[in-house]
Amino acid sequence: MKPAVGRSAAGRFNLRHASAAQTADHFLAGIPTLWLAIFFLAPLGFTVVFSFGRSTFGGVALDFTFANYATALSGFYGAAFLRTLVFAATASGLCLLVAFPAAYFIARHTSRFRLLAITLILIPYFSSFLIRVMALTMLMSREGFLEMILNALHLHQGPLDLLDTQTAVFVGIVYAYLPIAVVPLVVVLDRIPKGLTEASRDLGATRWETFLLVTLPLSRPGIASAIMLTAVPMLGEMVIPKLLGGSRGVLMGQALSSQYLQAQNYPLGSAMAVLVLLGVAVIVGLLAWVTKGFAEVGR
Repeated sequence: MKPAVGRSAAGRFNLRHASAAQTADHFLAGIPTLWLAIFFLAPLGFTVVFSFGRSTFGGVALDFTFANYATALSGFYGAAFLRTLVFAATASGLCLLVAFPAAYFIARHTSRFRLLAITLILIPYFSSFLIRVMALTMLMSREGFLEMILNALHLHQGPLDLLDTQTAVFVGIVYAYLPIAVVPLVVVLDRIPKGLTEASRDLGATRWETFLLVTLPLSRPGIASAIMLTAVPMLGEMVIPKLLGGSRGVLMGQALSSQYLQAQNYPLGSAMAVLVLLGVAVIVGLLAWVTKGFAEVGR
């Protein structure tokens, strides 16, 4: 009987220990959940509610009207929202087109210097984002370095009027987010077994067919991550349009900021924020559908 009693006591101790560990796990998981609920979900809920309200002098009168959304989708603000969507799609696509060859080269041909190559790509992020954008203003300004180079190569003649244009904003956005697209592509391309591509070549496939039928489908998680890491922040970009585009390159983030900080039209600003969030939701939903609910990204 004594051994049975000992085993029973040990079982009860193990159950209590497991219950205590489970309680501790729930407590630790509840801390970030509470943080997100207070500082993310609650402000998001207020934003949605305010988007249907009416603007008062420095405040919001709760109501249920779609007038703010009608304003945000028409006229100047509608053009800014459409421009934001186009910029996010095209700039993210350009980042992907430029980043994929660079990532492929790093993953396949720099086994000894891969860390150095990735470090060189990420070096700009060791400095201030604002300083990097300001450096672009000096490069693109009249009598700047870019104007001197283009005139010397006879690719442009006369002063360079690039600042305060939508082209300058597009160039700045691509420059700022291009390195982010390289890293996830390097990771996923490095995980593709070389034996698969070699088997494809042995079976008679050309290099192009191997890329389309083997490499590209297997790199889908990296492509999805690169698009998400570039397109999503581009939708809310505010600094680059303000510094490089002036009044001609206004995107939704800048228009939204002006409603909150200057005009104090919180309902209209909230409607703009909800539209940006819907754009983010569409992007995430499409990527989730392509990557089977992001199951492939975690592999």
